[in-house]
Amino acid sequence: MANFESDKATSRGAALPEVRTVIIAEDEHLLARSLCEELTGLGYEVLGMASNGRKVIDLAREKRPDIALLDLRMPEMTGLEAAKVLYEEMGIPVMIVSAYSDREYVEAAGDLGVIGYLLKPVSADTLRVSMTVAWQRYLEKRKAELECALLEKRLADRKLIERAKGLIMQNLGLSESEAMRRLQKQSRDTRRPMAELAQAVIDAQELMEGVATPRE
Repeated sequence: MANFESDKATSRGAALPEVRTVIIAEDEHLLARSLCEELTGLGYEVLGMASNGRKVIDLAREKRPDIALLDLRMPEMTGLEAAKVLYEEMGIPVMIVSAYSDREYVEAAGDLGVIGYLLKPVSADTLRVSMTVAWQRYLEKRKAELECALLEKRLADRKLIERAKGLIMQNLGLSESEAMRRLQKQSRDTRRPMAELAQAVIDAQELMEGVATPRE
């Protein structure tokens, strides 16, 4: 599966990964085979095919593809139900390939974060263009999610540091700037992140308070 582990590289505009590997969920074997042949002809590697939503989830856990193409109506679990699991559990984006264009299905797909919705029959040209556009949409969405997570982490780290700084000021009688310098020096000396040290200070304080407070 494409690697998104580097938040910084993604946010700085580094070369983004291309979609390469695909899995398919389609309960009609001939349609699945046709789709597989079209994808292979376009240069994608089809890692496997499944006949229903539950099987495609198992396949995804084993193969970890870049993207999944799912039929909408399948036995045991629908394509939309499977799409929710694939993205929320494994971060695998989904395109729906269906004969149904009902508004309720399209809107439900959008609510679940499905990145593309194709109507059968799908030509090779349509598939090629749609895969490219859908993948770019996914990359933009993923980048935004990573940047949001990074901002949330920075905010959480800042709160930890402020709390730890307050405890150091209280316990050692230091000014705010002195307490911050203590944390910064300890971070440099131990080569530990400031947030990690701050959490250690908070944990130690809570431990001491627990020891000092007699239990009834």
